[in-house]
Amino acid sequence: MIRRDKPSVLVVSGRSDLTKYLSQTPLYFAYRGPHGDWFKSVAERHVDSADWRLLPPAEAKAATRRDLLTGGFLRLRDTVAVRQDRCIWCGLCASLCPASAFEYVERRVVRVRYESCIDCGLCNAVCPVDAVQMPSLPDAYLADLVKTAPAPLRFICDYAFQDGDEEGIRVKCVAAIPKQYLYLAAAKHGEARAHCSRGESCPLWPAAARWAEGLDREGRDFVVKTARAHLEPGDRWQTRMLAAALGMPVGQLEVAQGCTLCGACVNVCPTNALALKGYELRIVPALCIACGVCADKCPERVIKVLRRAVEKPYETQTLYRDAPARCVSCGRPLPYTETMARKIAERLKSRGLPHDHVYLCEECRFKTSPA
Repeated sequence: MIRRDKPSVLVVSGRSDLTKYLSQTPLYFAYRGPHGDWFKSVAERHVDSADWRLLPPAEAKAATRRDLLTGGFLRLRDTVAVRQDRCIWCGLCASLCPASAFEYVERRVVRVRYESCIDCGLCNAVCPVDAVQMPSLPDAYLADLVKTAPAPLRFICDYAFQDGDEEGIRVKCVAAIPKQYLYLAAAKHGEARAHCSRGESCPLWPAAARWAEGLDREGRDFVVKTARAHLEPGDRWQTRMLAAALGMPVGQLEVAQGCTLCGACVNVCPTNALALKGYELRIVPALCIACGVCADKCPERVIKVLRRAVEKPYETQTLYRDAPARCVSCGRPLPYTETMARKIAERLKSRGLPHDHVYLCEECRFKTSPA
Protein backbone atom coordinates (compact mmCIF):
# COMPACT_ATOMS: atom_id res chain seq x y z
CA MET A 1 0.00 0.00 0.00
CA ILE A 2 1.39 3.40 -1.01
CA ARG A 3 1.07 6.07 1.66
CA ARG A 4 1.92 9.74 1.60
CA ASP A 5 1.79 10.46 5.33
CA LYS A 6 4.42 7.88 6.31
CA PRO A 7 6.71 5.30 4.65
CA SER A 8 5.03 2.59 2.65
CA VAL A 9 5.44 -1.16 3.16
CA LEU A 10 5.90 -3.08 -0.09
CA VAL A 11 5.89 -6.84 -0.59
CA VAL A 12 6.71 -7.56 -4.23
CA SER A 13 7.11 -10.56 -6.50
CA GLY A 14 9.23 -10.73 -9.61
CA ARG A 15 11.38 -7.91 -10.90
CA SER A 16 10.33 -4.47 -9.77
CA ASP A 17 11.79 -0.99 -10.13
CA LEU A 18 11.00 0.34 -6.69
CA THR A 19 12.29 3.81 -7.48
CA LYS A 20 9.09 4.49 -9.43
CA TYR A 21 7.33 4.84 -6.08
CA LEU A 22 9.50 7.71 -4.89
CA SER A 23 7.24 10.32 -6.46
CA GLN A 24 4.35 8.96 -4.40
CA THR A 25 5.81 8.05 -1.02
CA PRO A 26 8.66 9.60 0.99
CA LEU A 27 10.29 6.26 1.89
CA TYR A 28 9.53 2.60 1.68
CA PHE A 29 10.31 -0.71 3.36
CA ALA A 30 10.30 -3.51 0.80
CA TYR A 31 10.68 -7.29 0.69
CA ARG A 32 10.60 -10.11 -1.84
CA GLY A 33 10.33 -13.68 -0.64
CA PRO A 34 8.13 -16.33 0.99
CA HIS A 35 7.65 -14.59 4.35
CA GLY A 36 5.74 -11.52 3.23
CA ASP A 37 3.26 -11.56 6.10
CA TRP A 38 6.05 -11.62 8.67
CA PHE A 39 7.91 -8.77 6.98
CA LYS A 40 4.78 -6.69 6.64
CA SER A 41 3.95 -7.05 10.33
CA VAL A 42 7.48 -6.00 11.35
CA ALA A 43 7.73 -3.09 8.93
CA GLU A 44 4.34 -1.67 9.85
CA ARG A 45 5.43 -1.54 13.49
CA HIS A 46 8.25 0.80 12.51
CA VAL A 47 6.92 3.09 9.81
CA ASP A 48 6.61 5.88 12.36
CA SER A 49 10.26 5.55 13.47
CA ALA A 50 11.64 6.55 10.04
CA ASP A 51 12.45 10.19 10.66
CA TRP A 52 11.96 11.30 7.07
CA ARG A 53 10.51 14.67 8.03
CA LEU A 54 13.99 15.90 9.00
CA LEU A 55 15.47 15.14 5.59
CA PRO A 56 16.33 17.82 3.06
CA PRO A 57 14.22 17.72 -0.10
CA ALA A 58 15.71 16.69 -3.39
CA GLU A 59 16.55 19.44 -5.83
CA ALA A 60 13.44 21.43 -6.62
CA LYS A 61 11.97 21.21 -10.07
CA ALA A 62 9.30 23.11 -11.92
CA ALA A 63 5.94 21.57 -11.10
CA THR A 64 3.67 20.35 -13.88
CA ARG A 65 -0.10 20.23 -13.61
CA ARG A 66 0.16 16.49 -13.05
CA ASP A 67 2.63 17.10 -10.23
CA LEU A 68 0.16 19.45 -8.60
CA LEU A 69 -2.41 16.66 -8.59
CA THR A 70 -0.11 13.81 -7.57
CA GLY A 71 2.33 15.68 -5.34
CA GLY A 72 5.23 14.36 -7.42
CA PHE A 73 7.24 17.55 -6.95
CA LEU A 74 7.32 17.07 -3.16
CA ARG A 75 9.97 14.35 -3.26
CA LEU A 76 12.09 13.64 -0.22
CA ARG A 77 15.37 11.76 -0.44
CA ASP A 78 16.16 8.53 1.33
CA THR A 79 19.38 10.05 2.57
CA VAL A 80 21.21 10.30 5.86
CA ALA A 81 20.48 12.84 8.56
CA VAL A 82 22.79 13.78 11.44
CA ARG A 83 21.72 14.02 15.08
CA GLN A 84 24.22 16.49 16.53
CA ASP A 85 23.13 15.76 20.10
CA ARG A 86 24.27 12.12 19.77
CA CYS A 87 27.55 12.71 17.95
CA ILE A 88 30.77 11.73 19.76
CA TRP A 89 33.00 13.36 17.09
CA CYS A 90 34.89 10.18 16.25
CA GLY A 91 35.16 11.23 12.59
CA LEU A 92 34.37 7.82 11.08
CA CYS A 93 31.63 9.20 8.87
CA ALA A 94 33.96 11.80 7.39
CA SER A 95 37.02 9.58 7.04
CA LEU A 96 35.20 6.68 5.34
CA CYS A 97 32.74 8.58 3.12
CA PRO A 98 33.60 7.65 -0.51
CA ALA A 99 32.16 10.96 -1.74
CA SER A 100 33.85 13.22 0.83
CA ALA A 101 30.40 14.56 1.61
CA PHE A 102 30.98 15.35 5.28
CA GLU A 103 32.17 18.60 6.78
CA TYR A 104 33.61 17.67 10.14
CA VAL A 105 34.49 20.31 12.67
CA GLU A 106 35.96 18.63 15.72
CA ARG A 107 33.88 18.93 18.90
CA ARG A 108 31.49 21.31 17.19
CA VAL A 109 29.34 20.08 14.33
CA VAL A 110 29.04 17.54 11.51
CA ARG A 111 27.38 18.61 8.28
CA VAL A 112 26.46 16.64 5.18
CA ARG A 113 27.00 18.22 1.78
CA TYR A 114 23.94 16.74 0.14
CA GLU A 115 24.98 17.93 -3.29
CA SER A 116 27.95 15.52 -3.01
CA CYS A 117 26.28 12.68 -1.07
CA ILE A 118 25.68 9.50 -3.10
CA ASP A 119 23.20 8.06 -0.56
CA CYS A 120 25.16 4.85 -0.03
CA GLY A 121 24.55 4.93 3.73
CA LEU A 122 28.06 3.82 4.71
CA CYS A 123 28.15 6.58 7.32
CA ASN A 124 25.04 5.07 8.89
CA ALA A 125 26.72 1.67 9.07
CA VAL A 126 29.94 2.88 10.71
CA CYS A 127 28.47 5.40 13.16
CA PRO A 128 28.75 3.67 16.54
CA VAL A 129 26.09 5.69 18.36
CA ASP A 130 23.25 6.27 15.88
CA ALA A 131 24.15 9.92 15.36
CA VAL A 132 24.02 9.34 11.60
CA GLN A 133 20.75 7.77 10.56
CA MET A 134 19.43 6.24 7.33
CA PRO A 135 15.67 6.79 7.57
CA SER A 136 14.75 3.64 5.64
CA LEU A 137 16.91 1.57 8.01
CA PRO A 138 16.06 2.59 11.60
CA ASP A 139 17.82 0.57 14.27
CA ALA A 140 14.62 -0.52 16.04
CA TYR A 141 13.40 -1.97 12.76
CA LEU A 142 16.66 -3.88 12.24
CA ALA A 143 16.56 -5.20 15.80
CA ASP A 144 12.97 -6.38 15.30
CA LEU A 145 13.91 -8.16 12.08
CA VAL A 146 16.75 -9.93 13.88
CA LYS A 147 14.56 -10.98 16.81
CA THR A 148 11.62 -12.31 14.78
CA ALA A 149 13.11 -13.59 11.50
CA PRO A 150 11.63 -17.01 10.62
CA ALA A 151 14.67 -17.83 8.46
CA PRO A 152 18.23 -16.55 7.99
CA LEU A 153 18.15 -12.83 7.19
CA ARG A 154 19.19 -11.71 3.76
CA PHE A 155 19.36 -8.08 2.68
CA ILE A 156 19.25 -7.07 -0.98
CA CYS A 157 19.93 -3.70 -2.57
CA ASP A 158 17.59 -1.66 -4.77
CA TYR A 159 19.33 -2.92 -7.91
CA ALA A 160 18.58 -6.52 -6.92
CA PHE A 161 14.86 -5.85 -7.25
CA GLN A 162 15.42 -4.67 -10.82
CA ASP A 163 18.05 -7.16 -11.94
CA GLY A 164 16.58 -10.53 -10.99
CA ASP A 165 14.50 -12.52 -8.56
CA GLU A 166 16.79 -12.53 -5.50
CA GLU A 167 14.87 -12.74 -2.25
CA GLY A 168 15.47 -10.52 0.72
CA ILE A 169 14.82 -7.32 2.63
CA ARG A 170 15.39 -4.04 0.85
CA VAL A 171 18.27 -1.75 1.73
CA LYS A 172 19.30 1.10 -0.50
CA CYS A 173 22.86 -0.27 -0.53
CA VAL A 174 24.39 -3.05 1.56
CA ALA A 175 26.91 -0.46 2.79
CA ALA A 176 24.15 1.13 4.90
CA ILE A 177 23.72 -1.91 7.19
CA PRO A 178 25.37 -1.63 10.62
CA LYS A 179 27.29 -4.92 10.59
CA GLN A 180 26.55 -5.70 14.23
CA TYR A 181 22.98 -6.55 13.25
CA LEU A 182 24.25 -9.04 10.68
CA TYR A 183 26.30 -10.75 13.38
CA LEU A 184 23.36 -11.06 15.74
CA ALA A 185 21.15 -12.29 12.91
CA ALA A 186 23.78 -14.93 12.17
CA ALA A 187 23.80 -15.95 15.83
CA LYS A 188 20.10 -16.79 15.60
CA HIS A 189 20.15 -18.90 12.43
CA GLY A 190 23.83 -19.65 11.88
CA GLU A 191 24.32 -17.18 9.06
CA ALA A 192 23.17 -13.86 7.60
CA ARG A 193 23.75 -12.39 4.16
CA ALA A 194 23.85 -9.12 2.27
CA HIS A 195 23.48 -9.32 -1.51
CA CYS A 196 25.25 -6.79 -3.73
CA SER A 197 23.55 -7.23 -7.10
CA ARG A 198 26.00 -5.45 -9.41
CA GLY A 199 29.25 -5.90 -7.51
CA GLU A 200 32.23 -4.05 -8.87
CA SER A 201 30.16 -2.50 -11.69
CA CYS A 202 27.82 -0.75 -9.24
CA PRO A 203 28.27 3.03 -8.89
CA LEU A 204 28.10 2.53 -5.12
CA TRP A 205 30.78 -0.18 -5.10
CA PRO A 206 33.45 2.04 -3.44
CA ALA A 207 31.15 2.25 -0.41
CA ALA A 208 30.22 -1.45 -0.49
CA ALA A 209 33.87 -2.48 -0.77
CA ARG A 210 34.85 -0.45 2.29
CA TRP A 211 31.87 -1.75 4.21
CA ALA A 212 32.61 -5.39 3.36
CA GLU A 213 36.19 -5.46 4.69
CA GLY A 214 36.54 -8.48 6.94
CA LEU A 215 33.46 -10.30 5.58
CA ASP A 216 33.47 -13.51 3.55
CA ARG A 217 32.13 -13.31 0.02
CA GLU A 218 30.21 -15.98 -1.85
CA GLY A 219 29.38 -14.80 -5.35
CA ARG A 220 27.39 -11.59 -4.93
CA ASP A 221 26.69 -12.29 -1.27
CA PHE A 222 28.63 -11.01 1.72
CA VAL A 223 28.22 -13.62 4.44
CA VAL A 224 28.49 -13.74 8.20
CA LYS A 225 28.53 -17.20 9.79
CA THR A 226 28.78 -17.83 13.50
CA ALA A 227 27.85 -20.31 16.18
CA ARG A 228 24.24 -20.06 17.27
CA ALA A 229 23.55 -18.09 20.42
CA HIS A 230 20.50 -16.46 21.92
CA LEU A 231 21.42 -12.79 21.95
CA GLU A 232 18.85 -10.01 21.86
CA PRO A 233 19.86 -6.87 19.93
CA GLY A 234 19.38 -3.56 21.67
CA ASP A 235 20.38 -0.11 20.53
CA ARG A 236 23.28 0.27 18.13
CA TRP A 237 26.03 0.46 20.75
CA GLN A 238 24.67 -2.42 22.85
CA THR A 239 24.33 -4.55 19.73
CA ARG A 240 27.89 -3.72 18.78
CA MET A 241 29.13 -4.97 22.15
CA LEU A 242 27.33 -8.29 21.63
CA ALA A 243 28.59 -8.61 18.06
CA ALA A 244 32.18 -8.17 19.26
CA ALA A 245 31.78 -11.35 21.30
CA LEU A 246 30.61 -13.16 18.16
CA GLY A 247 33.76 -12.29 16.24
CA MET A 248 32.91 -8.97 14.62
CA PRO A 249 36.19 -7.10 14.06
CA VAL A 250 36.84 -4.36 16.60
CA GLY A 251 39.56 -1.78 16.96
CA GLN A 252 42.97 -2.86 18.11
CA LEU A 253 46.11 -0.81 18.58
CA GLU A 254 49.81 -1.51 18.24
CA VAL A 255 52.04 0.85 20.19
CA ALA A 256 55.69 1.00 19.18
CA GLN A 257 58.72 1.79 21.31
CA GLY A 258 58.94 5.47 22.01
CA CYS A 259 55.58 5.89 23.72
CA THR A 260 55.98 8.28 26.64
CA LEU A 261 52.61 7.47 28.27
CA CYS A 262 51.74 11.15 27.97
CA GLY A 263 48.01 10.33 27.92
CA ALA A 264 47.14 12.34 24.80
CA CYS A 265 45.48 9.29 23.24
CA VAL A 266 43.46 8.61 26.39
CA ASN A 267 42.21 12.18 26.54
CA VAL A 268 40.81 12.15 22.99
CA CYS A 269 39.40 8.58 22.82
CA PRO A 270 35.68 9.12 22.06
CA THR A 271 34.56 5.78 23.54
CA ASN A 272 36.85 5.59 26.59
CA ALA A 273 38.47 2.46 25.22
CA LEU A 274 41.90 3.61 26.43
CA ALA A 275 43.12 4.17 29.96
CA LEU A 276 46.36 4.86 31.82
CA LYS A 277 46.86 2.75 34.92
CA GLY A 278 50.09 3.47 36.67
CA TYR A 279 52.73 3.17 33.98
CA GLU A 280 50.63 1.09 31.59
CA LEU A 281 48.53 2.06 28.59
CA ARG A 282 45.51 -0.25 28.43
CA ILE A 283 42.65 -0.91 26.05
CA VAL A 284 39.27 -2.67 26.12
CA PRO A 285 39.04 -3.87 22.49
CA ALA A 286 35.24 -4.12 22.46
CA LEU A 287 35.04 -0.39 23.11
CA CYS A 288 37.48 0.56 20.35
CA ILE A 289 35.85 1.67 17.08
CA ALA A 290 39.15 2.05 15.18
CA CYS A 291 38.43 5.71 14.48
CA GLY A 292 42.13 6.62 14.53
CA VAL A 293 41.74 9.78 16.62
CA CYS A 294 44.35 8.48 19.07
CA ALA A 295 46.91 7.95 16.29
CA ASP A 296 46.26 11.41 14.87
CA LYS A 297 46.79 13.07 18.26
CA CYS A 298 49.81 11.01 19.35
CA PRO A 299 52.78 13.43 19.54
CA GLU A 300 55.27 10.58 19.07
CA ARG A 301 53.45 8.93 16.13
CA VAL A 302 53.85 5.47 17.63
CA ILE A 303 50.23 4.24 17.42
CA LYS A 304 49.01 1.98 14.61
CA VAL A 305 45.25 1.34 14.38
CA LEU A 306 43.99 -2.06 13.23
CA ARG A 307 40.58 -3.68 12.90
CA ARG A 308 40.30 -7.39 13.65
CA ALA A 309 38.41 -10.01 15.63
CA VAL A 310 39.60 -10.40 19.21
CA GLU A 311 39.14 -13.61 21.20
CA LYS A 312 38.24 -11.90 24.48
CA PRO A 313 37.16 -8.41 23.46
CA TYR A 314 35.88 -7.39 26.89
CA GLU A 315 39.12 -8.15 28.73
CA THR A 316 41.49 -5.25 29.34
CA GLN A 317 44.76 -5.59 27.45
CA THR A 318 48.05 -3.84 28.14
CA LEU A 319 49.33 -2.07 25.03
CA TYR A 320 52.51 -0.54 26.43
CA ARG A 321 54.38 -0.63 29.71
CA ASP A 322 57.16 1.59 30.97
CA ALA A 323 58.90 2.29 34.27
CA PRO A 324 59.08 5.60 36.12
CA ALA A 325 62.26 7.58 35.73
CA ARG A 326 64.21 7.82 38.99
CA CYS A 327 66.28 10.53 40.51
CA VAL A 328 69.93 9.76 39.90
CA SER A 329 70.80 11.35 43.23
CA CYS A 330 68.32 9.91 45.73
CA GLY A 331 66.55 7.22 43.72
CA ARG A 332 63.04 8.60 44.16
CA PRO A 333 60.56 7.96 41.29
CA LEU A 334 59.95 10.97 39.07
CA PRO A 335 56.47 11.93 37.77
CA TYR A 336 57.25 10.76 34.24
CA THR A 337 58.53 7.66 32.52
CA GLU A 338 62.05 6.61 31.56
CA THR A 339 61.17 7.09 27.89
CA MET A 340 59.84 10.59 28.44
CA ALA A 341 62.88 11.56 30.53
CA ARG A 342 65.23 10.29 27.83
CA LYS A 343 63.42 12.15 25.06
CA ILE A 344 63.27 15.42 27.01
CA ALA A 345 66.96 15.18 27.85
CA GLU A 346 67.86 14.39 24.23
CA ARG A 347 65.91 17.36 22.90
CA LEU A 348 67.42 19.76 25.42
CA LYS A 349 70.90 18.46 24.69
CA SER A 350 70.42 18.80 20.92
CA ARG A 351 69.62 22.47 21.46
CA GLY A 352 72.68 23.02 23.64
CA LEU A 353 70.57 23.48 26.78
CA PRO A 354 71.17 22.05 30.27
CA HIS A 355 69.58 18.65 30.62
CA ASP A 356 70.97 16.91 33.72
CA HIS A 357 68.12 18.28 35.86
CA VAL A 358 65.65 16.04 33.97
CA TYR A 359 66.94 13.11 36.06
CA LEU A 360 66.66 14.90 39.42
CA CYS A 361 63.71 15.23 41.75
CA GLU A 362 62.68 18.71 42.89
CA GLU A 363 64.49 18.39 46.21
CA CYS A 364 67.76 17.31 44.62
CA ARG A 365 67.46 20.00 41.96
CA PHE A 366 67.24 22.60 44.73
CA LYS A 367 70.29 21.14 46.46
CA THR A 368 72.40 21.15 43.33
CA SER A 369 71.28 24.53 41.99
CA PRO A 370 73.77 27.40 42.35
CA ALA A 371 73.12 29.73 45.29
